[in-house]
Amino acid sequence: MKLDLTPQDKKLANYLAEFPMICSAPFYFGNPSRPESKINNGTATLLKRDNRLFVVTNHHVLSAFYARQESEEGVTLQVGGLNVDAVTNRVLFDDDSADACVLDFSDYREADFNMFGDVPTEFYELGDIEHSDRRGKAVAFGGYPGAFRVQVATNEVHFHTFSSGASIVEDTTDRNIIVNINHNESLITSLTPAAPPAEIGGMSGGPVFVISSTNEIVTFRFAGIISECNQNLNVMFVKPVELFAHAFG
Repeated sequence: MKLDLTPQDKKLANYLAEFPMICSAPFYFGNPSRPESKINNGTATLLKRDNRLFVVTNHHVLSAFYARQESEEGVTLQVGGLNVDAVTNRVLFDDDSADACVLDFSDYREADFNMFGDVPTEFYELGDIEHSDRRGKAVAFGGYPGAFRVQVATNEVHFHTFSSGASIVEDTTDRNIIVNINHNESLITSLTPAAPPAEIGGMSGGPVFVISSTNEIVTFRFAGIISECNQNLNVMFVKPVELFAHAFG
């Protein structure tokens, strides 16, 4: 299924594509004492409820951090502009089958996560979890592909983004929301012209929102987090929020 977009629709799609990037941040780790060593990254979804702050990403992203930390001394984690300590103590939910984890950051302020750039960083206010059929609905998603990551100086990394505001849910199961990626209406923030990323690495954990419109008022409802893409990068698999909603209390 594809969206037939008018020029005005395309302009709106680009605007909608910016929304997921407001409530997300790079989730990245490396060894600051060894600047030449590898940097790994996923994407963190930033959510809040009842004055509590939550960071959500994939189980496979957090597991990669743990594995790196165990095998190499000095590996540290950052979420956006925040250096993270006591990671294991923050975990409220971490499950391989759901490929999701929820971390509690209520001891920080939203401003602590801010990054330099054109898009502000805010936590999305999580309301009631919607259990409706999402098939055929338009969605917005975004993340930080590793292919767009640029190391500009020692221990200084810039992250560019890939997002869409005009993609469609093809199908749903109990464990996945299956999204057809509309590359023609994707939005890339980069210092130089760039094509869509060759692989999804780094997008994992990025937020996905169902878009709706009533009386010309556009609303976004959190649906889940990006988990993986197929080889051709035209179908994306999303882990629905229902799999980890109980972690928010």
